[in-house]
Amino acid sequence: MTDEQRSYLMAYDINDDIRRSHVAKILQSHGERLQYSVFLLRIRPSKLLKVKASVEDEIDPDTDSILICDLGINDHAERSMLFLGKRSYRDTMIPTII
Repeated sequence: MTDEQRSYLMAYDINDDIRRSHVAKILQSHGERLQYSVFLLRIRPSKLLKVKASVEDEIDPDTDSILICDLGINDHAERSMLFLGKRSYRDTMIPTII
């Protein structure tokens, strides 16, 4: 496995608000939110392993689903993505659960 930065598309389907919020914070700290539950991470494969481990610690594997797509080297991934409408998602207000 090389240590060159790659692009990964990560999406989640998580029913529980607390788990969903935790996963969103993990992914947001490592990438760009493209849609409500879809993130683009431009990281090294070694960092992806750490992100995956953090996400796995938060989810319930019986009910939650995480999709990880390796889009390849950053330059190639950027050229292969096509956006219709606005490119990224911006939260107007992120609910905080205490």
